[in-house]
Amino acid sequence: MRFFKKLFAELFSLGLVLGILLLAWSVKVVKLSDIEGERVFYLESASSQGLRKTTLSVRDYAKVKGESVTFALDGKDGETALQEILKIYHARVLFTEEACDTRSYYCHTNEWDNEIGVGGYAVNLHIALSNERCTVGTPIIFDGF
Repeated sequence: MRFFKKLFAELFSLGLVLGILLLAWSVKVVKLSDIEGERVFYLESASSQGLRKTTLSVRDYAKVKGESVTFALDGKDGETALQEILKIYHARVLFTEEACDTRSYYCHTNEWDNEIGVGGYAVNLHIALSNERCTVGTPIIFDGF
């Protein structure tokens, strides 16, 4: 009987440790957790070829290669939203481009190690602003915005 109690206690401890590690890993996977909005994860490929999912299962965590979040500005100034996002992630703008009434800011933060080469720059944070909405992605936005 003593053997089974010890075995149960050890298995419970192991399960608890694995649960804590899984929780810590999931926090690292969801890089844009500070932003509320419509979230999309890109699995298996950091490109437009990645599988898109709006929610993750435990099996998906190891496959996440990117993420984006879209939210309405609701009358908020785009420049203010941009500065808030840059401050949250300690990022700097590398370059910008404008197309179809949307301005894209290609940025870099030292907080993340995922990056993709765009125009000769190592980009890992992409912010797209229009008059009504903002989309934020890492390493870049692979969806439309």
